[in-house]
Amino acid sequence: MLVAAVAIVLLVLLAIAYAVNSARTADTQVRQADQALKLAVEHRDAVDKAINDYVSADVPSDPAGYKALVDKDIPEVETALGMVRSDQASVKAADATLGSASILTLTKRDARAAEARLTQSARSGLANAEQVLVDIHDQLSMLQPLAQGVIEMRGLIAKAQANDLNGALAAFASTKQQVQLALDRSHQADIPAEYGVLAGLLKSGLDALQQEIAALQANNPSAVRQAQSQLQALSNQFDTLKARFDQVDASNRLMFQPLIDSYHKGLQAATVV
Repeated sequence: MLVAAVAIVLLVLLAIAYAVNSARTADTQVRQADQALKLAVEHRDAVDKAINDYVSADVPSDPAGYKALVDKDIPEVETALGMVRSDQASVKAADATLGSASILTLTKRDARAAEARLTQSARSGLANAEQVLVDIHDQLSMLQPLAQGVIEMRGLIAKAQANDLNGALAAFASTKQQVQLALDRSHQADIPAEYGVLAGLLKSGLDALQQEIAALQANNPSAVRQAQSQLQALSNQFDTLKARFDQVDASNRLMFQPLIDSYHKGLQAATVV
């Protein structure tokens, strides 16, 4: 009888110890998930600012001012993207832990399941935020050399107008390199088609302008007229393209807004009270 009584006491003690340890493990998992979710919510303002600074920007009309804006936006977007990816990793790890089966996680199933729903909502929202930021970064990475190419193009035109033909011709290599880089980056799916068309027109314009300046230097009026004719045709195409650019911002907003809304909805659903 004594042995049986001792055995019963031991079983009771073991059951209590298991329940305590199981509850502690579940509480730790929920607490770690809460911390990951809280950090993701805290980052929301910075992520929203990085997106809005691009989507709703008051764009300067001069190339130098535009380039400065792009240069400012790129590191801001990269920082926000780093935050989102870090939050994704933390929330994913918490989600995996909550969903794992263990002998020490058999209690508090309802609490763990409820927390898992929060982490899954956050993961969905964060994935959409990442997509927006990646798309914006791709566009900025294409616009940066494009703006630099326009700045350099204006500079070499100024040299030619000052009759520094050698200086103008020497500047073409760098300018063409910038425009070609922009053109190469314009082929990605998240780049508005108008950006690629503009880069192509600038490349053709540089070729014609180089021919004109070289013809001026060689005192070849016929070649000058031919190059000028090409430049006029390109100018007409550019005027047509400008009308399409009015729709670029609207197209971006149309593409990004559902993703932004999903990001906000996912974090709102995962907000830790």
